[in-house]
Amino acid sequence: MSSNTSALVAIYAHPEAYPPTLNALGAMADKLEEIAVLHRPIMESNWSYPPNVYLVPSGAAMHVREQEQLPLLQKVKLFGTFVRDLRRLIVRQRPKLVLIYDALALFAYSLVRKTPLPKHKTWYHNHDVLFVPQGRLSLNWFAGRAEKRAFSGLDFFSLPANERTKFFPMERLKGRYFFLPNLPSVNQFRNISPACPPDDEFRLIYQGHVYAGHGFEEIIRLMPFEINGKKVKLFLVGWITEEYRAEIARLAAKQGASASVEITGVVPYRQLAELTATCHAGLAIFNFDNPMAATAGTASNKIYEYAACGLPVLYYDDAHFRQHLGSYSWAVPTDLSPDSLRNAMKKIAGNWQPLSHHAREDFQQELNFEAVFQPIFHQILLAAQ
Repeated sequence: MSSNTSALVAIYAHPEAYPPTLNALGAMADKLEEIAVLHRPIMESNWSYPPNVYLVPSGAAMHVREQEQLPLLQKVKLFGTFVRDLRRLIVRQRPKLVLIYDALALFAYSLVRKTPLPKHKTWYHNHDVLFVPQGRLSLNWFAGRAEKRAFSGLDFFSLPANERTKFFPMERLKGRYFFLPNLPSVNQFRNISPACPPDDEFRLIYQGHVYAGHGFEEIIRLMPFEINGKKVKLFLVGWITEEYRAEIARLAAKQGASASVEITGVVPYRQLAELTATCHAGLAIFNFDNPMAATAGTASNKIYEYAACGLPVLYYDDAHFRQHLGSYSWAVPTDLSPDSLRNAMKKIAGNWQPLSHHAREDFQQELNFEAVFQPIFHQILLAAQ
């Protein structure tokens, strides 16, 4: 096949852990003949990929938590295998575009690039800024140093939040920068039946990594309670430590509200939207001191996946989130005080149908991945010719 119609994607994780990567693969597949995805097999594959997208696992399959606990030498060996596989793929496939998704994959690419390679363009999209503890040598430490050096050789760089540019050496970037927010795919959510109005329950859902700072404790301390005559139930969907699961269970039991809190665990992304659409409001609360949380207004895909399913959103009332969500009627702020939480839920429950309609409408018209990705990818393809 012609190298002009192929791309290689490198991610030192599994693409199904990052819905925006799945969205990009779907959009790129419409424009390219072939896409290879080199990844670490740290979770099972459940996604239905386009027929011209094929996964290339690198190294032994294991759960991400098992990989985190490996001795350093074994981690280095896994990384060395990834470097080897990356070079072999570039040489064999001769892609016109190499798209890199995280600092470790970029570190691997920076090593591969020291060897002779077929000509191609390089695009680095960063999902999560890498923060490494000082004075601790690790693969991430080396990746952080390599990331800074690699910027001068990038043709394209993109982020899901403009506020995150301050964490990167933008002055070294000779290529083009693009802002690419983490929005859901209209193609994936088109066939999802939108949520229905609350009946006897008012269901709140949080999807993502489940840990403190997202308002769970504040909501559970109000339980059991009703909003507009409907019992409030909280669904927590995503990865959670056993320690935090026990903590949430203890708090719910103390309140006599164990039946009002359901911890679902990880759900495959292809099933997540259907589960979300059985609920009535989505939690997008980030109340902790973390650079990723402080820049999540356009980087947290869950916010806009809620809207895609027709769910109004409850968000934390600070300047950052007001800037990005304050203009949407379906996004309701709270400062997490008891009165604020109750009033926000009453507003959502009392106006649910129009808020749900506006959320779905905004997603279809502007807050979808294709609307922002396609113009950017068109420019990249032109430059890569």
